[in-house]
Amino acid sequence: MSLADIEFSDLLLLPDGTAKLKDGAGSPLRDLPDDCRGDVENLSNLLLHAVLEKKHSTLRYTHMNVRYRVAGIKDLDGRQAWFLRRQPETVPPLTAHGLPPYLLRWLISPEQRQGLILYSGAQSAGKTTIASSYVADRLTRYGGHAVTFENPAELPLSGPWGNDESKGYCFQLEIQSEAELPHCIEQAHRYASPDIIYIGEIRTKYAALESLRVALGSSRQIVVATIHGLNVITALDRLLTWAREVDGENACQNLSNALLAVIHVQISDIADGQRAITSPEHMLLPFKEHCLGVRQKLREGKINMLGDDMRALKNRIAAGGEDSI
Repeated sequence: MSLADIEFSDLLLLPDGTAKLKDGAGSPLRDLPDDCRGDVENLSNLLLHAVLEKKHSTLRYTHMNVRYRVAGIKDLDGRQAWFLRRQPETVPPLTAHGLPPYLLRWLISPEQRQGLILYSGAQSAGKTTIASSYVADRLTRYGGHAVTFENPAELPLSGPWGNDESKGYCFQLEIQSEAELPHCIEQAHRYASPDIIYIGEIRTKYAALESLRVALGSSRQIVVATIHGLNVITALDRLLTWAREVDGENACQNLSNALLAVIHVQISDIADGQRAITSPEHMLLPFKEHCLGVRQKLREGKINMLGDDMRALKNRIAAGGEDSI
């Protein structure tokens, strides 16, 4: 038995030289099976060498045929520990997740061809997985090309997607810090006008500002990004707070003009003990007249008033079906 043969979400290499496994947020640590201890015997040294070579504390790494996102820390005594988040070997189909059918159909509709789509959620909620699935699905369905800016790159998006008639292609790029984003995105506009720009995660003012600015740059381009947040409102508030640090009140105007959707996701238990990425709440803002009131609230920075609008959306769908979105 090797690490590739067992189920786990995280591998922790502790300062005392032992290793633990974890099965997702909220689950207890468990011991590594005896058969797998040899797999991690020299892994700490290999990771230290990789970090020194890349000169970055967060990186992607493949060990014993398992892909990881790696982060390292030192404790109070200067002892090294490593956190390895296991990554899927392939990008799951968008339909493999637990999104409501009407939401799936709305997201993949050809009408959604411009604006910013945010995938929000808590840590380990599946944001990166479902965002990557969405990018791959649209490239497969409609062709064109995408450019990603990730730190580090996680799921294997790079390369061709789709059939010969509508083949798409993803150019997956890795950046060392989000301070590089303005220059990288400026360059991206010279890459034959990408149909999709994917910003791996918004976690600084640079990424917040650029995600809004680039989403305003074309009427034929979708910008996809992930952001931490306990719900739609906290995610949008976080985005706006960061963007305001650089752009002041212009950030509200940009958010109002650019936002297409916020899809809040979490990992939920479904039938037969299976787990899937679901969306307990979402805000959909097609560029239509009935969304002008919501856009006015965004323009005025009234993020905390959007709860009523999300409830109204659910009621409209329940009463009038998908055509009411």
